[in-house]
Amino acid sequence: MSTSKYLINSSREYSIYVCATRAIPVVQDGLKHGQRIALWLLRNRPDKLKTFALSGLMGYERLYVHGETSANNTIGLLAAPYKNNAPLIEGLGQFGNRVAPVEGIGAPRYTEVRRAKTAEMLLYRDLDLVPLKDNYDGSNKEPVHFLPLIPLVLLNGISGIAVGWSTEILPRSLKGLVQATKDALNDRDTLRGLEPSYDRYDITVKSTGFNQYEFSGKAVIEDSSTVRIIELPPDLSLEAFRKRLIQMEELDTIVSFTDRSTDAIDIAVKFKRGSIKNWTPAIAIDYFKLREKTTERIVVIDWNGISIRTYSDPGAVVRDFVEWRLGWYTKRFEKLLADTDHERNYWLVLRALFQAGFTKKLGTFANRAAMAEEVAKVVKKAKLILIDSQMDRVLNLATYRWTKEFESEIEEKIAALSMSIFDYTATLADPAKLKAVYLSELDELAKLK
Repeated sequence: MSTSKYLINSSREYSIYVCATRAIPVVQDGLKHGQRIALWLLRNRPDKLKTFALSGLMGYERLYVHGETSANNTIGLLAAPYKNNAPLIEGLGQFGNRVAPVEGIGAPRYTEVRRAKTAEMLLYRDLDLVPLKDNYDGSNKEPVHFLPLIPLVLLNGISGIAVGWSTEILPRSLKGLVQATKDALNDRDTLRGLEPSYDRYDITVKSTGFNQYEFSGKAVIEDSSTVRIIELPPDLSLEAFRKRLIQMEELDTIVSFTDRSTDAIDIAVKFKRGSIKNWTPAIAIDYFKLREKTTERIVVIDWNGISIRTYSDPGAVVRDFVEWRLGWYTKRFEKLLADTDHERNYWLVLRALFQAGFTKKLGTFANRAAMAEEVAKVVKKAKLILIDSQMDRVLNLATYRWTKEFESEIEEKIAALSMSIFDYTATLADPAKLKAVYLSELDELAKLK
């Protein structure tokens, strides 16, 4: 490789690395590196653990190198209900509220986390198929990406700035994304459910153009001198709005305000008596600047993992995702078929041993090697194949297991495995059956509360 080509490749790899770890999500699972590692380490842990313990584990396993504080923040945001339509980690303790979505996240030594039901149904599918790669020093393996059922990149909203790129992906509801995925799977011309949605915010969402949206808070006119603010747009914090009201007090554009916000936004603003008798909620929203305009930019790490891609609209993401994810159903059933055929082979060997009178020779072998030699002869004559691990299974069977009852069990096992092989083969041969399996799992996900 020439020096110039090496430098170009190295620069590209570094740029992609920075994008993927800091700001730009991977299109396959919609996650950044730290998020993926935290979720990976929780995949087989049904028990709860301290937040700082999980962040420590990320470093201990040599899968995360950006420090404990960064890891704690990553975990906290994954569990924060007011930063996610569907939190992928279940937080136990203080993980923010409507008034303080991020500031209200408790210290990691006081909070606990565990695997979320949402992640179990949405993310932890086909874990045995998840592609792995070496970590930074080759001492461990980490996932390249998960295999979610729906385009996770569109679920919880993502924004970030990296080397030469920025992204602003708006959130969608879980049920809406399930519907859009089903529509794409059924080749519908229009995909439903792709409207931006902040599930825990009582806001108004309005489309103002292609990939352009307006998010409005809510206000109630209590009387001719009082307005009550009951919701703020998503990117306007309560603290920032309070500062705005204080400035308005100083400028004498309002008389006073009382903030009673706890679990919800509740701010009463007083004006001079009778000064707002003709106001409507829309006028109040404009007066307090409770409208936000956003242009969605769907910028992701592309399917090949080595380039950046910009999508023109969320529907294109969903259609590409469905085509990609459906291919993994083929791989799932290919693996099921291979594993089941492998297991059946073991039971076929046991049948052959019974038929060859092997049980009559039990107790006569001089040693384990002699027993293995006899098994190998029977296997060869039956034209079967027996790998070392299956040979060990045969040799490790206790003598008392070789009974007529066990022989009947073998026949039942072979019949059941053969039926599974038939079903898997039929599913692989019929694209409609693969789609039906995918659709059934989407229906199951749609029932999640």
